[in-house]
Amino acid sequence: MEFYVLITVISVVSFTADMILRYMEKIRSFGMEERLHNIKGTTVPIEDFIPHNITMLTVWGMSLGAFGIFMKLLGVHPFLSFPSSAAFACIVNFTVMHFIKPFYQDILGDELSEKTDISGTSAVCTERIGGDDYGRIELEYHGKHYEFEAISEYETDIEKGEQVLVLYREGQFCVVEKSSELLDVLNEK
Repeated sequence: MEFYVLITVISVVSFTADMILRYMEKIRSFGMEERLHNIKGTTVPIEDFIPHNITMLTVWGMSLGAFGIFMKLLGVHPFLSFPSSAAFACIVNFTVMHFIKPFYQDILGDELSEKTDISGTSAVCTERIGGDDYGRIELEYHGKHYEFEAISEYETDIEKGEQVLVLYREGQFCVVEKSSELLDVLNEK
């Protein structure tokens, strides 16, 4: 029981501090939004069950702790209560990422939502984009950084750190073009 109470208290304190700094003090660059993993895959979004950043890790911890306390109060054996609590926390994480976060972003308006058109936005390649493979890009929108999977429009290799231009976006996937390719076309006679 003490284990679950400790996890819940630490997670609640961390989450509260994160929300105070982010929304009351308007401090958005203290590292809580940095991605913890980079799992690829679009068929099954398994990465949405796993916390993406430290903020989501605190939500996962609160869910794990609260459900663990509930299971202990019911008298469930620890070998069953921990896996059940972890599974419940993963389901809560998925629910937050797919239902609560998009709804919240639509209300605020300054967040990048699924409906926001980012065509023509400059970005930086954060993971090499092969000519026939995809990589990752990062762009800034209203002071926040967002990462997307991306593929090159003309199947050219784009190295990490190169500037790109977003041509099209569908969900968490973008079609991009090297900024230098665009300039080459403009400089042709």
